[in-house]
Amino acid sequence: MKNRNNGSRIFMTELMFAIFFFILISAVCIQCFAGSFAKSGEAKEITEAVNLASNAAEDYLCNDNYTGFTNYYDDNWNLVDDSEATYKVTSLVIEPESEGMCQTMHVVVSTISDEEIYSLAVEKALK
Repeated sequence: MKNRNNGSRIFMTELMFAIFFFILISAVCIQCFAGSFAKSGEAKEITEAVNLASNAAEDYLCNDNYTGFTNYYDDNWNLVDDSEATYKVTSLVIEPESEGMCQTMHVVVSTISDEEIYSLAVEKALK
């Protein structure tokens, strides 16, 4: 009996390679998307931390009677009490050791478990 090849084997092989190629490409795309989503979250966290530290530094430079503080924030960076907090901002004023030196303020933005996200040190000459 004569075996007739009508091209279906070649077509099925080509189809299998095309499906395999699209599976590989989709896996790479999903991995890229997941990585960029994680980076976006980190960038948002750092941006909010820089904004809060900059605001505290501006307040310190404008106020002569500035005292340190600790504020607590939730996941959306809304001010909350410490029992519901995810992030905290701590500001500490350090008096100069001797006359003629600058007063220093340190701001640290961290997670509630004290993992530092951003810190800022600001010096101010006293009047």
